[in-house]
Amino acid sequence: MGSSNRTLIFATIFLYLLLHFPSQTEARGLKSPAKCPKSLSQVCKTSPNYAFCVRVLMSNPLTLLAPNTKGIVVNALEIVRKESMKTSKFFDGLANGKGTVPAFKPALKECASDFKKASGLMNLKVLEGDFATMDVNYALDDARSCETKLSMDEVNIKSIPAAIKNWKNFYAVASAAALTLENLQN
Repeated sequence: MGSSNRTLIFATIFLYLLLHFPSQTEARGLKSPAKCPKSLSQVCKTSPNYAFCVRVLMSNPLTLLAPNTKGIVVNALEIVRKESMKTSKFFDGLANGKGTVPAFKPALKECASDFKKASGLMNLKVLEGDFATMDVNYALDDARSCETKLSMDEVNIKSIPAAIKNWKNFYAVASAAALTLENLQN
């Protein structure tokens, strides 16, 4: 492949991306909950924190390019799946940290496992039609299991409550997406 062919391919890709991604001004305007696309608003309207849901979904360019509401649901679940893995790695890091109290490590490892299981539930292939919200609620059960284990073992690490609270905010996005999916199928 010659140099001119590479330049042509690069220019074509650049032009495509330039034309299909929103400008910074458009993106800033879209991040306002009042100015989000109707299909995205449909997904977030059942979330307890509408503004957070919109902000999270709008932060992913694939959401803006989603062809329909189902595409937005898929992106929402992927975002929350990644956040679940991030939370799992957070607990894994604490469990394997040199400064961690040895008595805390079993609970921290269990939490890492719980959030890893939760990430597996954030997948459209796993969600079953009319039971999508129930399936996503299993992820919340995993988080509650972690909280129970931490409480029982009296694990006191200052960064944990914030990490769990952050994950629960993302979970609310997945829950809203699952409810939207159920409504689409009915």
